[in-house]
Amino acid sequence: MRLLLLYLVLGGVWAWRLRPEPEPVMDAQRIPRLEKLSRYLVKAPPSVVQPILMSVAAVSDETLALIDVWLSRPPLQQLRELTVQDTPMLKNSGSLRDSLLLAWLGQPDLGAPSLSFPMMTAAGDRFDNQTKLYTYQVLASRAQKDGDIVTALPILLRASELPNATWQTLTSYTQAAQSQGQHLAALHAINHWISAHPDHKATSHLMEARELQVNLLHRLKRADDSLELQLRYLKDAPPTGPLPNPDLDRALVSARAAEQLSKVLPWLERQLANFPEHQTEPKDLLNQAAIDPDYLHWLSAYAAIAEHDLPPANAFDAYLRLAATGERCALVRLCALAEPAKQVPQAERFLTLALAHAALRPVLLDLAQTSPLTLRVVAEALRTAPKDQSLHFAATLAEAVAKPGSTTALWQSYLRKFPGDMPAQRRLIQAHLQARQPDLALRIYHSIDPENLSPSDLHERDVLSQL
Repeated sequence: MRLLLLYLVLGGVWAWRLRPEPEPVMDAQRIPRLEKLSRYLVKAPPSVVQPILMSVAAVSDETLALIDVWLSRPPLQQLRELTVQDTPMLKNSGSLRDSLLLAWLGQPDLGAPSLSFPMMTAAGDRFDNQTKLYTYQVLASRAQKDGDIVTALPILLRASELPNATWQTLTSYTQAAQSQGQHLAALHAINHWISAHPDHKATSHLMEARELQVNLLHRLKRADDSLELQLRYLKDAPPTGPLPNPDLDRALVSARAAEQLSKVLPWLERQLANFPEHQTEPKDLLNQAAIDPDYLHWLSAYAAIAEHDLPPANAFDAYLRLAATGERCALVRLCALAEPAKQVPQAERFLTLALAHAALRPVLLDLAQTSPLTLRVVAEALRTAPKDQSLHFAATLAEAVAKPGSTTALWQSYLRKFPGDMPAQRRLIQAHLQARQPDLALRIYHSIDPENLSPSDLHERDVLSQL
């Protein structure tokens, strides 16, 4: 009897356990509350709206009721509950806190960012760095839109200090800081970013960061610090091969600002040694069709510094090589340095070759007026080519400069050899005018075909005719 009773009890227990679950009773307010919450959540960033909406579909009626109360509160009270309070609404709620914050940031009226920012910073580890970065960016953007740069600056600074801060985050802060004259604060931020991104050495952002860094140092009148920093970057480069052009350029700019150009000379020498043009003899460079623009850039920089800080022979060699690439201004320095460098014979040989170079010949002919060395080269060339009109012109012009009292006779002699040369006729006209012989000047004008006269010539002729 007891055994039967025991079986009946066990059967009842199993029957109770295996009975079908009763249908849950849905809160009558659930659907309206979900709709209200959904309208709020769609203000979150578009990329996360769908997963957020899907996640809140499973929220319990109890939590949903708490959220509904939260939605009715003022924005700053809502944020306070999300950031610094542990409310029942958020207990064991998973990603609900993040979802509500992202949606909160998209609402039209949030109050002043100056009030929101302190609560966000006090949230601690309640949010991950990605959510913090987005929040700071939104708050800073709103502050800037309101013209409140004083509030935007610390928000952008906090954002730039996050481990996941982007380059855009940093530049937003540094631009805002500089606009307020806070160059030192901007420098500290850029220094922090460079030190925090050692794995970005191959990116363009590192080059931009270093460029901004050197600009800020110069604004702060710290050219010496800038130079030491740039030299350290150069030392960090691979020991062989060409140096990064941007790093060497910044070192050059810093050295010039610090008036310590000699410190970059060894680096320029190393850079030049990597160009095949630097292993080519100057006489062969004269005939080389294509010259690497970077080689010209670094050689020009080296020559200018060498002239100031190195013996004349070093500067002469640099300008000789630079002139051989077709750089006209280098010829002037070459001629000036030939005697101090004790390289006159070498200079004469090069100038003789350069006289046959189409790009350099006009420069040399002009230079003959002021450079005795060049004039000797022109005179020697004239002896071997006595019918060369351009050589005669240059020699006559140089002699007229040296003997101003003989100018008229010299140009008359030249025109007997080369009649009809307009530049020479103009110079003879000017010589007559300087000698107060306007009638002779007018006679020359009348001897010239009017079609060959420029508007300036015609004007001067008409003025002389009225005297």
